[in-house]
Amino acid sequence: MTRLYKLLAVDDETSNLQKLRRAFREGFQVFQARSGGEALSLLGQEPVDVIITDQRMPGMTGVELLGQSLSQCPDAIRIILTGYTEADEMMDAINEGRVHRYITKPWEPFTLRQTVIQDLEHQRLSREHQLVEEQLRIAHQVQTRLFPQSFPPFPGLSYSGTCRSAGQIGGDFYDFLKLSEGEFFVAVGDVSGKGISAALLMASLQALLRSHVFYRRDSLPLMMREINAMLRSLTDGSRFATLFCGLYRAGEDRLTYVNAGHNPPLLTAARTAASSLRPLAATGVPLGLFEDAEFACNEVDFRPGDRLIGYTDGVVEAENGSGEQFGEQRLEEAVRGASLIPAAEVERTLLEEVVRFADGRPLTDDLTLIVLERPRTTTNGG
Repeated sequence: MTRLYKLLAVDDETSNLQKLRRAFREGFQVFQARSGGEALSLLGQEPVDVIITDQRMPGMTGVELLGQSLSQCPDAIRIILTGYTEADEMMDAINEGRVHRYITKPWEPFTLRQTVIQDLEHQRLSREHQLVEEQLRIAHQVQTRLFPQSFPPFPGLSYSGTCRSAGQIGGDFYDFLKLSEGEFFVAVGDVSGKGISAALLMASLQALLRSHVFYRRDSLPLMMREINAMLRSLTDGSRFATLFCGLYRAGEDRLTYVNAGHNPPLLTAARTAASSLRPLAATGVPLGLFEDAEFACNEVDFRPGDRLIGYTDGVVEAENGSGEQFGEQRLEEAVRGASLIPAAEVERTLLEEVVRFADGRPLTDDLTLIVLERPRTTTNGG
């Protein structure tokens, strides 16, 4: 115990009060009252952490005292000591007094002390857990706002994306940016690790990407080198991130991209056989691993009817009840099967395939999917 807890002992017998004071002389500041009325008066001046009261006292029972004390000390540990074990009294104690313990006499001082200490520790841990849960809830709200909130039209493109976190927060992200009237940028990434640290690094990576792409879009490899150096300075090489990013210019039938160790996105070409898929393999190592890392830039045809599917490893590593992973082959088959589905619905369809494969098992990693398509028609997509 690292703090001095305040304890109120209530009993109409002096010997019991003395026994309680001796039991809690170390680590506690003990207050005493000989009746329920006296106890309530004291609580009005000095809220406490623990209330231990006899049940049968003149004027007010222990249950009545604990019930009335709720407004003054709603979070106090409440314990009733009694020589009686009537079921009705026990139910009243639980329902009206919110009693933590109902202990029959005779009671043993050391055991009672250890019980109180355990209850206080449990309460402390519960409060810390609630605080963490609240922080995670707020972090989830903030992180959700980092993802694109809308998909405004861009000439000659249809696109969409989604992320389903395994926990309240995660390390996956995707982004769509309109850099100018004729330039469109897409990114999907995954930060190593889980939880708050991964989420913070994810937010830092996204901020670095957004701040660099507007003035480094003509040299994606240089942009990646600069981001790599900054990310490494944030992590000292202990963490890394994979990242795929691509640039499309309206009026051109090609996509320029860099893949920093990320899962190869799948490119389907409308002018080839329906079964033809082209993975866009890595052109560099993950970000943050090596100070002098180099990144190459590639170009691929990206014509009307072509479609790009980007994803994170949570998709292919999702497991079923037998421990079998969804895998790249199943993903490719699912992508082929979704070839006629509108881009805005593709990621939902693919996610449903993964969830169905997992057969109700909880996610162990975030699932992120993006779709970028050159529609066959001239209608602008969004």
